[in-house]
Amino acid sequence: MEHAFKNAQVVTEDDVFLGSVLVRDGKIVAVDRGAGGVGEDLEGDVLMPGVIDLHTDNLEKHFFPRPNIDWNPVSAAVTHDGCCLSVGVTTVFDSLSIGSFNPAVARNHDNMIRLVDGVLAARNAGMLKGDHRLHWRCETPADDLPDRLEQLAGHALTSLFSLMDHTPGQRQYRNLEKHLANWSANGMSDQAIDTRMAEIRDRQSRNAVKHRKLVANIARDGRTPLASHDDEDAAHIDEAADLGATVAEFPVTVEAAQRARERGMVVVMGGPNLIRGGSYSGNVPAADLARADLLDAFASDYVPRSLIECAFALTDQRFGWGLARAVALVTAGPARAAQLDDRGAIAPGLRADLIRVRMAGGLPVTRGVWVEGARAA
Repeated sequence: MEHAFKNAQVVTEDDVFLGSVLVRDGKIVAVDRGAGGVGEDLEGDVLMPGVIDLHTDNLEKHFFPRPNIDWNPVSAAVTHDGCCLSVGVTTVFDSLSIGSFNPAVARNHDNMIRLVDGVLAARNAGMLKGDHRLHWRCETPADDLPDRLEQLAGHALTSLFSLMDHTPGQRQYRNLEKHLANWSANGMSDQAIDTRMAEIRDRQSRNAVKHRKLVANIARDGRTPLASHDDEDAAHIDEAADLGATVAEFPVTVEAAQRARERGMVVVMGGPNLIRGGSYSGNVPAADLARADLLDAFASDYVPRSLIECAFALTDQRFGWGLARAVALVTAGPARAAQLDDRGAIAPGLRADLIRVRMAGGLPVTRGVWVEGARAA
């Protein structure tokens, strides 16, 4: 199968130019300068690589659309796939938690198995147009983490692990007073808060260190990339890097991001952090890391649409980035983090995962999506 695009603003890893792209059998075979004489006319719109999302919680929203209502997991996967494609995300790392100190209904173990098996069933039946993978977020203080990992880590879609510790008073929740105030506002008594904190700290002291090593060993044995989540300082980064982590996901301070760069890790921040103007937890803004040149990639976290907006937001006068450099944060950067060397750029030999984008009302609008050269949205 062959398809050509002409008259496009082609975004490569280091340049943007009026050009044409030829696709054959799912791969890019030629990229040329000049409007071109044959192919689908993109009318001067941007043609960029498909977005790669390393971390999205969006799948669970479709599995549990309302409290106490679970949807057919295959159907949920199909709906989620369509949502991602509509905003240009062609490679999706569905991020799911294993273990938690305060488990939500959607993260019930039986539901988790149903959900991931539903994604696999949808893929195997040809119902998904995007490339879906699993990112296991491993809550290291959790007592049940080893048993859950034994059942889930070897899933056919497993492609990324991350080390997490949401114990209040450090990392994402380092502002303990603010965090406990939220509990109080939700109706917890001082005694209940003290009891809960004692239980959480006990689990962390018993489990976190040994479980971090367990996850790291599983990732190494499976040759699966490992990320460290919400690192606060250089010591956190060094511990993670020594365990084999190559990705620093959502560092909460400039110090942690700087140390991650020094250790050769890919620094990933949340798209909503940039678009909203800061972290909802009060941690370092993604904008600060962008200005300090300490940012390598974005992940959507909880808003898939945020990624395409990030790519174009960085080109405005607040940052002054060129479009090629900005687009790389949602394409080539995530590809490097996930160790996917077959996508993330418009270049001969790579997968023809492509999106057509036009600005409207100050926002990027996706006007076409192709996955391995086939129209997907």
